[in-house]
Amino acid sequence: MEFSDKDILTDLLIGTKMLSLGYHTAVLEAANDRVRNTLIQVNNEELSTQKQIFDLMHSRGWYPLDPVYTGTPMGAEATGIRPEAAAMGGAAPAPGAGAMGPSPERTGF
Repeated sequence: MEFSDKDILTDLLIGTKMLSLGYHTAVLEAANDRVRNTLIQVNNEELSTQKQIFDLMHSRGWYPLDPVYTGTPMGAEATGIRPEAAAMGGAAPAPGAGAMGPSPERTGF
């Protein structure tokens, strides 16, 4: 079986995501600052590699973006944030949700 360029890049992207998750977990659990800082540096390099792979795939149309993740500004109806709440520095809870999210009675938890 021969792999296409798309298959190879997809595999590389998935691999870099998994490596980054592992480094992130190691950073969170590192008790030694020197080790922690080294892991952060290595993870940042991995994230840079991941971005390069993503950019290449996206430029070739092999990784289309969902409009939600493109950074396109959204209105209050899409975000659930009322303008007056945003002006005060906070997001207003969605209708039916308390300060900590929906109540257990409403979600069935």
